Amino acid sequence: MKASDLKGRAVVTLADASKVGQVDDVLFDAAFREVLGFRVKKGTFGHTDAVTRTNVSAVGADALTVPNPEAINAEDRFAELAGAATTSQAYGTKVVTEGGDLLGTIAELDLDDEARTVLTYTLAAPLLDKLRHRVLSFNATQVLRLGEGGIMIVPDALASEVRPA
Repeated sequence: MKASDLKGRAVVTLADASKVGQVDDVLFDAAFREVLGFRVKKGTFGHTDAVTRTNVSAVGADALTVPNPEAINAEDRFAELAGAATTSQAYGTKVVTEGGDLLGTIAELDLDDEARTVLTYTLAAPLLDKLRHRVLSFNATQVLRLGEGGIMIVPDALASEVRPA
């Protein structure tokens, strides 16, 4: 599943079968490899709270389920979410090889079926590649380093995998 597909998904409590909000953002660890939680927007003009991934019972096609309304709280009340990165921080991260070649920027994060870990990163594609339905992506395990300045370092060999010969 794509991280962007989670935005707007309903958040429902199992205890009282009520919709308590919708996913506003996905929160990642600083290396964009693990899902730590979700920001939950309550109402159209409501405030945004958070829920940790450990407090999410399931991530379904239409909703995230949480045990009860108390699982959702102010983001700063969850120590495990301190310093969490958002999807908007991940998107636009520059992917550079060890040799200094810019491969592109992150356009999407593909998650496992349970929305716990990042499996692959998809690069923003030029218009011609989009028209050809060519997706340029690479496995999350291929990342060597992620800097605070929005730069991701990958092996030189990745350049030949994501670029046409």
